[in-house]
Amino acid sequence: MIEPMTPKPEREPSEQIAGRFVGMLVFLAGIAMLIFAFVLTFRAFNNPNLIVPMAALQRIPPPSPAAVYLPALLRLILLFAMGYIGSLIAARGAQLFFSARREG
Repeated sequence: MIEPMTPKPEREPSEQIAGRFVGMLVFLAGIAMLIFAFVLTFRAFNNPNLIVPMAALQRIPPPSPAAVYLPALLRLILLFAMGYIGSLIAARGAQLFFSARREG
């Protein structure tokens, strides 16, 4: 009796392996940016002088509120933007990784 031949699994093309590798690198870069943003946020909330310096508030004559709070607002906006961009990069890396998979 003749046994039916079973197809051998083929190796993935090198383009797909490279796509997965690049996707993983982009994903890890996004995660690193998110971790960096979280570390900066943790440091800022443990030491409020990093956001609004107390020396600037205690000067005589008192500074204008815009001179004190505008740099703090800009720092917080940039921190939010860095976290948002990090999450976009991580999502794009995951998309690259999964789009390079082998089709059935």
